[in-house]
Amino acid sequence: MNKQEFWRELQKFIYQSGEISEVIQAQWEKSVEIYNSPSLPTQLIIETVCNGAVYLNEHSHLNFPAITPHIPLSGNQQIALEMALSNSSISLISGAAATGKTRIAHNLIHAAINHSHRVLILTHHPVSLTAYRNLVTYPFLLSQDQEYHQWMINQLRSQNLAQPQMDYLPLHLLPDAELAKLRTRAKLEKWLPIIENNSYPELTELLTSEFTHLSQPRIQLLAYRLKKLAPLLQQQLKLNQIYNNLSAQGIQELANQLMENSQVPVLGTVAEFMRPENQSLWQTNFDLIIVEEAQHLNWIELILLSGLCHKMVLFGESTPINYHLSRNINSFFIRFHQCFSWLKQHLLPAYVYQLKEHFRLHREIAELVYPCICNDWIQTQYWNIDDPLPEITQRLVWQDVAHENAGKQIVNFIQSLNPEIISQIGIITFSIEERDYLRKNLSKDNVKNSKIFVGAVAEWYGNERQIVILNCSGNPQTILSEDINIALTRGRDYLFLFGDYDLWKQHNSPIKSLLYQTGLYQERLIKLA
Repeated sequence: MNKQEFWRELQKFIYQSGEISEVIQAQWEKSVEIYNSPSLPTQLIIETVCNGAVYLNEHSHLNFPAITPHIPLSGNQQIALEMALSNSSISLISGAAATGKTRIAHNLIHAAINHSHRVLILTHHPVSLTAYRNLVTYPFLLSQDQEYHQWMINQLRSQNLAQPQMDYLPLHLLPDAELAKLRTRAKLEKWLPIIENNSYPELTELLTSEFTHLSQPRIQLLAYRLKKLAPLLQQQLKLNQIYNNLSAQGIQELANQLMENSQVPVLGTVAEFMRPENQSLWQTNFDLIIVEEAQHLNWIELILLSGLCHKMVLFGESTPINYHLSRNINSFFIRFHQCFSWLKQHLLPAYVYQLKEHFRLHREIAELVYPCICNDWIQTQYWNIDDPLPEITQRLVWQDVAHENAGKQIVNFIQSLNPEIISQIGIITFSIEERDYLRKNLSKDNVKNSKIFVGAVAEWYGNERQIVILNCSGNPQTILSEDINIALTRGRDYLFLFGDYDLWKQHNSPIKSLLYQTGLYQERLIKLA
């Protein structure tokens, strides 16, 4: 395949549905722009597809200095971060669940923002964005139904300006919870004249009648601080009022400045970024595009994203490549549809790094789970001296119950546990119906059970608990292997699976592989007549 054939096949792939929608037309128009002026990441992808593994002599000019990670990394993860910080046009970092991909990405984003590089951060699942909401600066999330600029204006108006964060204090003062309660706009409008127009003894007396739950020395300290901080509080109230009365033109100008500010990252899902409402961002020249869960990218998304940046870093889990070998399929993009796995296999080692340490699962769980979900050997780097269930000797247990009874048995199992560890428990289901059933019955049984995080698999990306209970009811044929992989790697110290042992053994899946592990402990509920 030469370059012209590459673009010709890409065009056919874009228009394969036969329907020319607004999205398809926009994708093709952007791909034509990229064809006429390909970025370095795009050049590397095309050269690799057309000519096999190649090394580009031309590099990006991000020129990161030596970085000290703000989130600690292992030696293995540090090497991956250094590759991501390099001037190579693409870095592909692959690893199974809990190998530290998000930690590496967080350090990379932190460095990019600190060095004023314009960053786009994308994930596949919306819940995975949670890990990136507390960055160096406030990221603006993409919207599913509004154009990015208008969405930013709406966010500024409804959140940032309506409720500005003004809880700063002089560096020599420690945080004060009672003082913080008085720093809302309404409280300041009431109390600031009182603070300014009354002496210290008078203010102490007024506070005594208002804060009856506080001791006298605590009220005296609060009065002293309020008198000292009166100029600061006056300035805060003034800024609050300015923010709330900012004109529409002022908000629009602020949004324009934020869009041009390289230290304000763009954050969203790949699907949101590809929507017509966000096409204005397709004209942005990003310094760095970071994609987590990149194994879900298709070739169109990969090529479009590669054309918008100087460097692209892909984080994902490699899956076995399923080749479509039908004689009727000639398109490269259809035969090799898993572009992340294909690139991992065909890019030069200079662009690829494999993570082989995990930091979440207890060794006894990891030794049984990881051989079932990935082909690579994964080293365990997890230690925990605080055992929440010392009375239970097995850390990975299959409770053999009929599918229709799984939810009820999970509720009974929760009742048998120490109430003190409730907050450390999480329950995963493969269906919304089972999730809702468990939420309803657990909260009905005991109000403390509301502290248990009960969620479907899609809600567990980026989450973990010390004790995880997995509801394996449902049809094994309809449950994706990726969902099973996520479910099996959320529990740090204990993993309890409830389901029909014989049924799961009949269908190929990571759970079937787990059931054949000799170290798996199995219990069966027997009803006496």
